[in-house]
Amino acid sequence: MSTAPFFPKLLACCAVLLVLIVLHIIPLPILELTILYVMLLRPAWFKDLVDQLYSR
Repeated sequence: MSTAPFFPKLLACCAVLLVLIVLHIIPLPILELTILYVMLLRPAWFKDLVDQLYSR
């Protein structure tokens, strides 16, 4: 388990979401494909990320 503080992880998540929002302006379904990937394959990194964000 990572011992990195909560704020940098939250900042990184927000940065990724902002990049996805900017890329969504261009007619590419980046966000939708990412959500579909997470919903269908349920990657371990996503569960770990959610657990770390909501553990506080």
